[in-house]
Amino acid sequence: MAIYKLFPEKDATLYTQNVTMNTGLDEILEASTYILNDAAQTSRYLIKFSQNEINGTYDTYISSSDVNYLSGNIISSIINNPTSLSSSVGGANKYYPVTSSNGNGIGAYAQLFQSAATLTSVIFPSQGSTYKEFRGRGYKPGDRITIGGLEKTDGTLTTASLTLTAGNFASRPWNSNLKNYAAVVTNLNSTSYLKVYPISQSWTMGTGRFGNSPVTENGCCWRSTGEQQWTNGTFEDLTTGSYSQNQGTTIGGGTWYTGSATSKDIVQTQTFTYSDPIDLNVDVTNTVDIWVSQSKGISGGDIPNEGFIIKQTSSVELIPSQSEASTFKFYSVDTNTIYPPQLEVKFDDWFYYTSSKMDELYQPEAFISSYNNDGVYFSESIQRFRIAAVPQYPKKVFQTASGYLTNYYLPKNSYYSIKDSETNEYVIEFNSTYTQISADTTSSYFDIYMGGLEPERYYTILLKTTIDGTTKIFDEDIMFKVTNG
Repeated sequence: MAIYKLFPEKDATLYTQNVTMNTGLDEILEASTYILNDAAQTSRYLIKFSQNEINGTYDTYISSSDVNYLSGNIISSIINNPTSLSSSVGGANKYYPVTSSNGNGIGAYAQLFQSAATLTSVIFPSQGSTYKEFRGRGYKPGDRITIGGLEKTDGTLTTASLTLTAGNFASRPWNSNLKNYAAVVTNLNSTSYLKVYPISQSWTMGTGRFGNSPVTENGCCWRSTGEQQWTNGTFEDLTTGSYSQNQGTTIGGGTWYTGSATSKDIVQTQTFTYSDPIDLNVDVTNTVDIWVSQSKGISGGDIPNEGFIIKQTSSVELIPSQSEASTFKFYSVDTNTIYPPQLEVKFDDWFYYTSSKMDELYQPEAFISSYNNDGVYFSESIQRFRIAAVPQYPKKVFQTASGYLTNYYLPKNSYYSIKDSETNEYVIEFNSTYTQISADTTSSYFDIYMGGLEPERYYTILLKTTIDGTTKIFDEDIMFKVTNG
């Protein structure tokens, strides 16, 4: 699948009701407001994902020489620059196939521009949304590519060539979401909010739990990062934290970034109403992108990864009113359930390059299965599931073999999802960008990264496709189990 999940390296909740209490090993994360001992109380939680794991995922699946594809940017460094070209060469809506010196590149088409019968630049429109299925698969920096079939004014044909550089490639489109699964969410107002900020100070998780007696104080708490007090009163640019004194307890509670020098929006808000899902699911792509840049020492990275702080809005925190109190409790990384927090990294690895020997499925009434499903996979596995599809009512033609022996491609607008077989909950939902089913000269296929699934669980794959105006979901008992390696 084009969705890879990371799990936290640490998390903890900070409470005003006991400003020195550490909860690093508690099974629950909490961002609640409530009344205790006739005083307003609040809680916020911290969560951090390993930067090494984020970088590894980014380098492996989003941006590297193995996964980058030809960009659509204009390339002007043409090595072999033919002259005396016919005026019919190049221009809008005219494309030329590209061949590569290494023999691996497929699918690229070039659009040419000329001035005074001389070739001046090349653009690769086949890498845009219109020709998304090609993606310039197999090309690498250093490849010498050739564009043939160029007509000269004398009617003869010639070629142009150029050597690709790193600047001619683009990273995969990608997205990242922070997901926390709800344990208890109650007492919502007509509209309630949770805010997600990048943390601006380092902190230690500790080994405490809520309600330990005596209180565990060996990690972060409302007053302290675990090593020093949270900054309060005087903050660096683009950072803030709790700075007011309320009943002598509220100085502390974490510090966080309110903006970035890159001008990217790094503050996320999720709205909760009675009709909305109660799980936290926010887009944190900008923050993760800045963390990657900062860790690699490249421009656009002004914020180091200290994790996220999740809290209710300041306008309702520490307000002594029962009518404003809301409870948000989520499962932590220490939960004994299948719902730990996740940083979901989604990337567009869709590829559609078919063989002329196979046809596309032409009717929604069909038999569909995976013909290479081993059934059990270690958590370190990456499995490419290949799809066998045949129409339920084959066309009547004269042939010497059964029509059910011929495999068909699924249409381009086909997608997969994954459910937990026991709870029937979606683990991966259908997504028009990130779960689109690919195809090559063998069959339709998609990849699943088992490391993002809870081990010792059974999962069911569902397939969705649209044919002749009919959208159909196939639940063909394609099941597998992930086991610990």
